[in-house]
Amino acid sequence: MNDNQPPIPAAIAQQAADWIIRRDDGPLPPEDQQAFDQWLAVPAHRDGFTRLESLWGALDVPPLAKPSPVRPRRRWIGGSIAAALALTVLGALEDWPMLLRADYTTGVGERRSVALADGSHVTLDSGSAIAVDLSGARRRIRLLKGAALFTVAPDRAHPFTVEAAGGSATALGTAFAVRKDDDRAEIVVTQHRVAVAGKGRSEVVSEGQQARFGAETLSPVEAAADGATAWTSGRLVVVDRPLSEVLAEIARHRRGYLTVTGSAADQRVSGVYDLDHPLLAVENIQRSLKLRAFRLSDRIIILHR
Repeated sequence: MNDNQPPIPAAIAQQAADWIIRRDDGPLPPEDQQAFDQWLAVPAHRDGFTRLESLWGALDVPPLAKPSPVRPRRRWIGGSIAAALALTVLGALEDWPMLLRADYTTGVGERRSVALADGSHVTLDSGSAIAVDLSGARRRIRLLKGAALFTVAPDRAHPFTVEAAGGSATALGTAFAVRKDDDRAEIVVTQHRVAVAGKGRSEVVSEGQQARFGAETLSPVEAAADGATAWTSGRLVVVDRPLSEVLAEIARHRRGYLTVTGSAADQRVSGVYDLDHPLLAVENIQRSLKLRAFRLSDRIIILHR
């Protein structure tokens, strides 16, 4: 693997792993093959798929067991393990350059409160990293990964700016949270106002509002979702979201690999989940939705119907 290659965005890596798993189960139905061809036509998708498939092939993980004449074991299990291991290895390889640039980080399942030299405070979510530069006319924080809640110390002479995903958020008041997700970020303002810039434009986001921003993104300002900053107290509040998104968020708070395949991925769910006990959250979801699970200890969990 070429260390000079840019990281595969997490969403593309997950989609590529899902296609690898589905193709491992045999020839795709015509409509699925057409969807795969359309997905693969996007250069970033093709690059991510090729790189992940190459890593998967290098792992050479065989299926776990022979098919049973009574209850055949799905062939995708072997592929799922390989894809899971590939994603885990890929993440480990691609995190280290980012960690070298960071001043403060958190590990998986860790939250951390940091007091900056200017009197501001930062609460880092699980698996997050920031780089801090307070030496110039502008206090500059780069959110390299994950999410952070910023409580800003007043200093009109030195604006406080958080940069993420090619966009920026400059405090006009006290507190706001930013989450980075591949090529875009999301801001939730909890006190006063923040000036958000992205795609060559800017918007003011007020208390109780949120917006998405990045180099190519600046969404309309809207009311913040319920529990948008509940992660600061170890909770995930979900209102009518796809199960795949919910598990992806829970996965950020545990080591190993967690996903859902097939039709269950699109099922809409609501609830409040304990991020400090992610395995319990997964078990509650599995039980309430009557899903099956393939497990390799507690490190690899694949939910399915």
